[in-house]
Amino acid sequence: MFKKIVFVLTLAAMAAFGQPPAGGRGGSGGGRGGGFGGPAIKSPEISADGKVTVRLRAPNAKEVFVTGLGARLALEKNEQGVWTATSEVLKPEVYMYQFAVDGTTMNDPSNPNLGTSYGSGGRSVLTVPGPVAWAPVSSVAKGTVSRHSYHSDVVGDDREFYVYTPAGYDPKRKEAYPVFYVLHGLGDDAQSWLTQGNANVIMDNLIAQGKAKPMIMVNPLGYGTAGGGQGTTDMIVHFADALLNEVMPRVEKEYNVAKDREHRAIGGLSMGGAEATFTGLNHLDKFAWIGSFSGAYVMWPGANASRGGPGGPPPAGFSGGMGRGAGAAAGAGPGVPGAAGGSGRGGGRGAAPQQMLAADIIDKNFGTLTAAKVNPQVKMLWIVCGTADSLIGVNRQFKEWLKGKGIKFTESEVPDMAHVWPLWRQNLTDMAQQVFK
Repeated sequence: MFKKIVFVLTLAAMAAFGQPPAGGRGGSGGGRGGGFGGPAIKSPEISADGKVTVRLRAPNAKEVFVTGLGARLALEKNEQGVWTATSEVLKPEVYMYQFAVDGTTMNDPSNPNLGTSYGSGGRSVLTVPGPVAWAPVSSVAKGTVSRHSYHSDVVGDDREFYVYTPAGYDPKRKEAYPVFYVLHGLGDDAQSWLTQGNANVIMDNLIAQGKAKPMIMVNPLGYGTAGGGQGTTDMIVHFADALLNEVMPRVEKEYNVAKDREHRAIGGLSMGGAEATFTGLNHLDKFAWIGSFSGAYVMWPGANASRGGPGGPPPAGFSGGMGRGAGAAAGAGPGVPGAAGGSGRGGGRGAAPQQMLAADIIDKNFGTLTAAKVNPQVKMLWIVCGTADSLIGVNRQFKEWLKGKGIKFTESEVPDMAHVWPLWRQNLTDMAQQVFK
């Protein structure tokens, strides 16, 4: 039996001020915050009209800016040494932001919520409330997210995965719960769907509204090699092995989940989309529901051998979960951290250099698939990508291959959308309402 702990967001930024964590979620600002000494300050503070005020106590600083809340904003200092700025009205969305203090970047020490990423402390995160599925609703019963640690013999490292159970979860319920494995992108970690994607909030809201069946969601670490995405061209193969032979057996031992393929779904964004299609289509006995959100199929086994494996440097202009592209410059567009709603990585709207696969790569990974094998078993194969994403080319390439095989799938191309979290949160919202029905 491995240890299970209720999920708590980490506070990497606190060390910068040598102070205890501030209490409450974004907007509450309870507890000490904002630097050495002085009374507590509230940051962030979200007004009813969608404006966000941030504050930082830094009496010796010469200039302070905040990025991530629309346009880059300069903060103004009062006589107590507290710097303050208020954004324009922001649309309901999840925002990640940071301060720049005399050229040094730091998170908001008064905000305990962080959007996590692999190998770093992440960025401060807040949610502007509104009529979106990923905004918390106080009256909705909340599920529980639990963290599990284990040693992976497949990968050779210590790692973790997170399990969401819906409100009212009954471990002894006669009808086992369906389970949805939701996978992150390159550069993210096992928490990212929770800290950046608000996936647990999405599930809470949809289940409470009767739009989704009560289900269990699992968020594993998506790297099939130790140390993140840097590794061999077999990285996704090893990920699938770890998921099927280490994570899934533990989930099925610890939770009241169904063990038949009709009640298992797998989906993911970017790298996770490549992993979901590779794992799901090559293990039709395990999954009946497969979703790919902006799938980075250029990471399939063998696709990146010429540039040193899936962890190799992306081509110029590449956007999204595989690294910041040309659109990551300040003011490049809504996909850029700092633009309204653009809390994903890289890539603004507009044309993007398209990524393509060598002609034989799809056959090497999926050559045994036939319409006779896939169509009777797969209840959903959903492929969605934004038209301003550099991965739109390889997504179209895969869809043409499927059509040539007579394999059925559902597709969606979102006009002018790049490689960003606002799209993926909506993708999860849409898929969660369709699976297991």
